[in-house]
Amino acid sequence: MAPKSLANFVGTHLLPFTNPRVVCPPGKLRATGRPNLIVATPMRSGTHVLIDLILNNMPGYRNRPLYVDLDQCVKQSTTDRDLLAQVTPDAGHVIKTHMPLSVPDSMASDPAITDLLAQGLVITVRRDRGDVCRSLARWHGIALEEAEAEYGPQYDRFWEFWTGRPQIALSFKDLFAPEKMRQTLADLAAASGTTPAKRYNPPPANTTKNRIYANKMMTRLAGRHAPRVDTTIHTLKF
Repeated sequence: MAPKSLANFVGTHLLPFTNPRVVCPPGKLRATGRPNLIVATPMRSGTHVLIDLILNNMPGYRNRPLYVDLDQCVKQSTTDRDLLAQVTPDAGHVIKTHMPLSVPDSMASDPAITDLLAQGLVITVRRDRGDVCRSLARWHGIALEEAEAEYGPQYDRFWEFWTGRPQIALSFKDLFAPEKMRQTLADLAAASGTTPAKRYNPPPANTTKNRIYANKMMTRLAGRHAPRVDTTIHTLKF
């Protein structure tokens, strides 16, 4: 088995990312008194690149779990288990969402959600529509034409929902521009009352595959205590 395939096998079956050190659910939240940082993106737009940039450069947001999957909190909630109730406006976590894609239609109008958005700091990432469709075609192993037909309208729907809402708007290229991200992270730290890391930690280079595998393993084992956080699900699939 190739090293990349072996690493993804281990990550899927032996050290899954869905553990309480990494993500809620299944992790439980404890409010920190800070605002939430809400990463709102279409799929394949650098969601986890941005999450990791925040966690590796804003130590005040390294919590247990490392981040919240808001969409799963909504989808996995039941009458006896209200996961969304944990995600209060002062939870002080990094929160991921692809809303309004692949979530219940009622989610966007839920008062708890609208309150979270109003009181949190929303950061969006815009990646070129064609690049997103190409990435999704590779991700799902389908033809580009099929990806464009299925996911292109979803991309449009996402931006129709978020355009005009208060947000810090980034482009996908910004994530790999050190000066831009240093300033963005400094602004987020100031707005959230936290202190940025003394040294900027950029996204890892694609040439450091073994280091990436090690970072992913340590993140899933040690959570917020990992030397370098890597919350990505699969490796180097842009």
